[in-house]
Amino acid sequence: MKRRWSVGAVNGIQRGLELASDERDLVRRCLAREERAYRELIRRYQTPVVNLAWRITGSPEDAAEVAQETFIRVLRSLHTYDPERPLKTWLFKIAANLALDAIRRRKRRPVSIEDLFGEDEGPLLEAVEPGPGPDAQLMLDRSVERFDQLVREMPEHYQAILYLRYREDLAYEEIAETLSIPLGTVKVRLHRAHEILRRKLSAR
Repeated sequence: MKRRWSVGAVNGIQRGLELASDERDLVRRCLAREERAYRELIRRYQTPVVNLAWRITGSPEDAAEVAQETFIRVLRSLHTYDPERPLKTWLFKIAANLALDAIRRRKRRPVSIEDLFGEDEGPLLEAVEPGPGPDAQLMLDRSVERFDQLVREMPEHYQAILYLRYREDLAYEEIAETLSIPLGTVKVRLHRAHEILRRKLSAR
């Protein structure tokens, strides 16, 4: 039987192809030393990189330094980037490694990447379609703010993995690659993070 693709699946594939093509073009322009391309790369990924570094280090100061060093490293090693891989995943992996280095420099207890990042149950948050009028938007904003607050109260290793999954929409395999941990560890940590969030929500 011939497989029929849903409209949503086709649109998703199309968006993915367009994004990949756009990323390859951006990388090509950066390799050609176009200053506007450099600025576009930083503009596009600066906030996600800072947020990821903050989730890992727990320090806004360290996060800012990590982000700056990340883009320096990216521009220096862009010629080694494999265009078959998602650019964001490659960039996040550099940022995550630098964030771990920042933690080690603080001379905390010895930290290994296994220490920091340890059964998927599906998305924790469902997409919400706000109704018309300001009241629905206010409720949505408060829900997102509450979720962010609960996540910030969690250990950094859970914050980072939740951020990559639900804010950056990375697949489990991409999270594992970014944080240099086994795929099974990603699933276990997400499961534990879900349980912690459920307990916090039930207690409030």
